Amino acid sequence: MWNLVRKNFVLISLSIAMTAVSLPGMAANYKDDAAPGLADAAGIWINLWNYPQGDLEAYFQDLKEHGIRNVFLQTSRSNTPGIVNPAKLGDLLEAAHRHGVRILAWSFAELYNPELDAAKMVEAAQYRSPAGEHVDGAAPNLEKNLEPKRIEKYAQVVREKLGANYPLIAVVYSPLNKCFEVKRISWPLLAQYFDVIAPMIYWNSKYEKIEPYSYTVKTIQKIRELSGKADIEISAIGDGMGSSSDAIHEFLRACRDSEATGISLYPNQRITDEQKKAVARHHDYLKPNARFRLAAFREYVKQGQLNPPPAQDPAQSIPRREFYQLLVRQLYPAFTLSRDEAQKHHNSPLPSVLECKEANGETALQILVNLGLVADMSELTSIQGVLDSPIYPDEAVSLIASVLELEQKKLHHRKGPGRRFDRFLVPSAQAEAVNGTGQPKNQALNYIDASHMVLQASSALR
Repeated sequence: MWNLVRKNFVLISLSIAMTAVSLPGMAANYKDDAAPGLADAAGIWINLWNYPQGDLEAYFQDLKEHGIRNVFLQTSRSNTPGIVNPAKLGDLLEAAHRHGVRILAWSFAELYNPELDAAKMVEAAQYRSPAGEHVDGAAPNLEKNLEPKRIEKYAQVVREKLGANYPLIAVVYSPLNKCFEVKRISWPLLAQYFDVIAPMIYWNSKYEKIEPYSYTVKTIQKIRELSGKADIEISAIGDGMGSSSDAIHEFLRACRDSEATGISLYPNQRITDEQKKAVARHHDYLKPNARFRLAAFREYVKQGQLNPPPAQDPAQSIPRREFYQLLVRQLYPAFTLSRDEAQKHHNSPLPSVLECKEANGETALQILVNLGLVADMSELTSIQGVLDSPIYPDEAVSLIASVLELEQKKLHHRKGPGRRFDRFLVPSAQAEAVNGTGQPKNQALNYIDASHMVLQASSALR
């Protein structure tokens, strides 16, 4: 009975970790101690000529209540001073930070003079209000003269002045945009100097009908492919210039399915009430802790524990071979005995630490089968086909829960070589549940989901 209760608890805990949770915000004396740069929330864009007026406390409280905690505020362009309105910037910074809203400075850089444009962006980043508040990151808007040498000179100056760890966001065209400048963009260069790529995904074209969902998904996929960087952080800018709530919801759905780490809306003058309500539902679509989830994936790839996905797209379904390999390599403490225990139990079915740490997909599957965690597949005609097929969340969560139960059993019920593990059997890996249409009941696990789940389980074992 205890095992069943514990297993359900683990299942619920892991499920919660993958589900968006929105909590009411705190009031005026908010202190944001999270990582620098973008908040894990929605954002809006404000132009130089359109700064909010009147009651700033009410303005930022309203944004926060709608889940909007990133305000991209224009501070300059190439033909203006570095900060057009310092006094107003100070007022906005202090009011925003009192409500837990971050201010990201943006500047339209035409790059006729990259060094001068960079100096304007640096000036905004280094500004301090009378109370000592400063912007939370810099987002240069790069739309003109996008030759690689100009972009690199601009980025070098900004990085030199602000430091390697300062949050920089590159605001650029969608690679699907047919504008001539897009052909000049060096995506690997942007990925080298900027922490986040923020593509302008504007579907309200006067030349052709563009569907928000597919345009957004293809934009994000293309940026990863062109940059050659699967772990590039992408914060998508949606088209708020006349877009209905239905279009915004399609944009949010696309960002979820393509594993964007953030979203914002560029409105026509000011965001409408309808658009605010639509953006407020971003937590219904986007997974929480997006940057943390991406960091888990990044670290596993960096360590060689996970192979980069095809086309550098971590939103793709992860095959079982990759999931099994990552699981066994990272959760090996649950499978193995200490040296002293191994000497006592020569016939133990548990593998060695080295076997687990160096397991490939096939070896990992055999270890899981030997321990009774996955059904025996020896009689299948194509084990490779099973290993190449996707894994779904219910199966993955159940398997991880079984691994944690195995560790619990080792800690509290050490009975030597006579132990049985068949009670931990999970549904057969090849028997995936489907609904009445013949389609999977839920979406297959992707590389980022898998990394996050395994990291959570790995932490529980240490």
